[in-house]
Amino acid sequence: MAKLRRVLTHPGKNESGQGALAMVLLLLMLGAIILTPLLVFMQTGVKAGRVYESKLQEFYAADAGVEDAIWNITYANLTTPANYTLADEVNNRTTNVTIEPVSGGGHSGYKIISTATSDSGGNTTIECYYGTLDYSSLLDNAITSNGTVEIYGKVDVTGSVSTPNCADAGYPGCGCTNCTYSIDCVNCTNCCSQEPLIWPTAEELSRYYYDKVKNLTPYGDMDINIATLTPPEIGPLYVDGKLKIYNDEAGKSAKLNGTVYVTGDTTIEGSGNKNWTLNLNNQTIFVESDSIGGGHEALKLGGHQVALAGSGCIIVVGDVDFHPSIVSGSENDFIFIMSVENTVTLLPSGNFYGAVAGEFEVGVHSGENPFITWTDYKLLDIPLDFPIGQGEMKVFSYTIK
Repeated sequence: MAKLRRVLTHPGKNESGQGALAMVLLLLMLGAIILTPLLVFMQTGVKAGRVYESKLQEFYAADAGVEDAIWNITYANLTTPANYTLADEVNNRTTNVTIEPVSGGGHSGYKIISTATSDSGGNTTIECYYGTLDYSSLLDNAITSNGTVEIYGKVDVTGSVSTPNCADAGYPGCGCTNCTYSIDCVNCTNCCSQEPLIWPTAEELSRYYYDKVKNLTPYGDMDINIATLTPPEIGPLYVDGKLKIYNDEAGKSAKLNGTVYVTGDTTIEGSGNKNWTLNLNNQTIFVESDSIGGGHEALKLGGHQVALAGSGCIIVVGDVDFHPSIVSGSENDFIFIMSVENTVTLLPSGNFYGAVAGEFEVGVHSGENPFITWTDYKLLDIPLDFPIGQGEMKVFSYTIK
């Protein structure tokens, strides 16, 4: 570059200037070659920017339609299904909104479709589901599994058994009138259904229960001796670690007084022969741990030293080893035991009232005079702390089309 500058500004002796002219012409030619595609590129960029800006304005207009629909559902008692156009244009776009009630697929609420259309004919559509989680179908059977159901020995099951493939359930020797597959049950009102199962994810249930404890100060690993509690109540409680609930004095009892949320493995047991009772009190114990099998289950309850009373839920992501005492609940109660991703092993020693669900498997082993009796929580008017289409309305999906 320095040499070129010297040539252009300080011609040497006996030089006439033809070299400088040649260099100028060369630069002009290079500029012409570069400038043409550069201008084309800039023009394309301007056009793309305009298209992007137009689509962005359409998106904002469609989003305004979604917000308007949510407002109408929440505050204006809008009758559905509904189809209307926003009274005012948004960003010079016409926005049409449709609202349809939906139930199933794990949600209960509304499907909102909002479409914003430009004068040029372009449009952007947003599809949104607004409502609450609804997995009430898991409570409609005595036993529900997305995998297999194994019942060992003579266990009386009153209620239905639901699994995607009835051939994967039970043993030969069924004594049920309506039995359509092999399962060893003596007193079943309806042995099996093959209805499609809508199963919650661990993330969904974790968010659902975490919202109930997120404002609490979390504890680390924690041991609770109910014999020392005054009053004998547990919860609401957030344990970011392992939890052990036990008793070292005979005849004690305690009750839940709010959601118990635990991230680590959880044990609920007696000490020696110190039997005791845990009243679920319509509350829920949620265990986020995904530990499985081999003595490392995410939740261990019992050893036949713990009796459950009242109604409530025990929801665990990993394996559940559930060995309650002689009676768990009563015919006026509903206890729901669930493994979200793995297996529930149930060893009832007496009557268990409610429902059991396991994603991978539910295994029922016979204890002393075992009965599993499904009770209808709806008829009993039990306010279970489980996502059954109640509670705060939320946006569960938001898709731009």
